[in-house]
Amino acid sequence: MPRLIHATPKNRKHRASGQAVVTIQGQDSCLGPWKSKASLVEYDHLIAAWLANGRQAPIAVADRDGLTMSELLARYWPSPGIVDARKGVYDTAIP
Repeated sequence: MPRLIHATPKNRKHRASGQAVVTIQGQDSCLGPWKSKASLVEYDHLIAAWLANGRQAPIAVADRDGLTMSELLARYWPSPGIVDARKGVYDTAIP
């Protein structure tokens, strides 16, 4: 079956939570309680932004800082080496 790339994403109900959800380019966005006025307004806002951006997902606020996954890991991952459980230190000399 061909993929419908020109179809507008649908507002649907998430059965487990009862929330309205729309999926744009594989990303689910919760809109609020199903069939509430707030969820319909949020749906209209997301679809308008999607259409204004040439049917591409708008950049999320969290993605604007430019932090990549490898940079995040470099910040929080310990330095390369071997942990000596008895001393509680890292040995950077890799055998």
